[in-house]
Order: sequence, then structure tokens, then C-alpha cells
Amino acid sequence: MEMEKEKMDKIISVVFASLIAVSSFAASAETFERVELDKDRTSVQYAGPIKSVTKSLEGYKWLGQSDDMNGGVVFEPYANPDFGKNDTETGGAIMVTATFYLYDKPVKEALMIARQSEIPGFVEFYGYESRELQLHVRMADDNAFQAFSSADEYRRPEKLMEYKKVEQFNKSNYESKLKSALDDGTFF
Repeated sequence: MEMEKEKMDKIISVVFASLIAVSSFAASAETFERVELDKDRTSVQYAGPIKSVTKSLEGYKWLGQSDDMNGGVVFEPYANPDFGKNDTETGGAIMVTATFYLYDKPVKEALMIARQSEIPGFVEFYGYESRELQLHVRMADDNAFQAFSSADEYRRPEKLMEYKKVEQFNKSNYESKLKSALDDGTFF
């Protein structure tokens, strides 16, 4: 009888500890908000936080991995020749060049404008030639950043991507399995 009571006490302790762990995890689940900002806002208005993030990102390889992604991005500084010229479209823009990778192969290079994101605590990078290309970034620490691919994803925290600083991007496992057009008989 005494043995059964000890077993029951241990089980209750384990269950109680599990409930505390789950409730603290649920309490720490992050929620995000969105604020309305002027659609024509410039980088200059929020230059401090933007420069802090861009300086942390520039020159490094950032790897993002998920079930449907194994690639990354490299941000390089872009010297905006129109910066400070109010009569130009990009006069108030802090800009970077972003090269996107699939595994270790570059797939797209884009000139991007940085500005305050509508998601508080994030910086928005959007394509100069295509505003649909977006990345809303915040630094998690010196070796990682978190990002949403649009301002509307703030409602779905599971869409928050994490990128880690790496020395090299991964190589594709499929590259050696691909045949050239000559090898597979497409050209003769």
C-alpha cells in the first residue's frame, strides 16, 4: 500500500511538472501585431533601427531551412547615389543588394529598400523593382535573424522563418543525379 502511494505521488509530480512546462510554453508563445504606417514612409525616418539591422546582416551567409526551403540569402551594402536628394524616388532610401540562394546556387539578385515594417520590431526589405518581394526581419541574436515574407503573416506565427549565420550553404543532394541534355539524349 505504501509502495502504491509512492508510485502515485511520483506520477502526480510528473504530470504536474508537465502541466507547468506546457503552460509556461503556451505563455511564452509570441504574438505579433501590425500597426498602420504611412505607405510612403522612407528609410530616413527610422534610420537608427534600420542601420542597426542592415549592419548586422551585411556580408554574411544566412541559411534558412524548413520542410520546403533549403537556401539562404546574402545581403551586401548598396551605396545609394541618390541618398539625401529629396527630389528623387530613392532619395530617402537605405538600400541593400540581396542575393538569394537555393542550396549553394544563387537564384536571384535584387536591389532592396529598407524601411520600418508594419510589424513592430521588424525592418521591411522590399524589392526596388518588385514590391512583392519582401522580407520583414528582426535580429534574434548575433548569429540568427527571424523573418516573415509579408506584413500580413504576423497573424500566423508559424510562418516566422529563422535564418542562421553559416560559413557555407548546403550542397544539393540531387545535383549529382541530374543529367545534362547530352547525357539524357535530349540533344544529339
